Amino acid sequence: MPDFEVRPITAEETLSLRHAILRAGLPREMAIFPGDEAESSRHFGAFLDGKLVGVATIHFASLLDRPDFDPAYQVRGMATTPEVRGQGAGHALVEACMEAARAAGAHWIWCNARTPAVGFYTQHGFKPTTGVFDIPTAGPHMRMFRPL
Repeated sequence: MPDFEVRPITAEETLSLRHAILRAGLPREMAIFPGDEAESSRHFGAFLDGKLVGVATIHFASLLDRPDFDPAYQVRGMATTPEVRGQGAGHALVEACMEAARAAGAHWIWCNARTPAVGFYTQHGFKPTTGVFDIPTAGPHMRMFRPL
């Protein structure tokens, strides 16, 4: 397994990878998410040999269908380049997100997982809280959460 370095990055630094992987074919602005610049948001990059190969963001947000699960952070905009998938970059990013959310006092972390990523999140302790739903700019998703 490669040794990925995960470190904080800026919202702007997430955009090229977010756009290429999550919003391909759409205007670049579609990769800018509400709350990216919020003081409570944190952005992480996974690097391999100095090259950015993965990104993830956490954003302070109540679990939409479970507002009693507070305080909570949402994992958003997680993407890895195809050549590193399955090699630990996503795992390292999720771990960094969970650690940052814990440090910020969150009790829960959640995401809207693309259906092909549901197995990945399940392996990291997330459980579904909804059935499949469609996000018009991103396709079918399932909301998932886990305690921290």
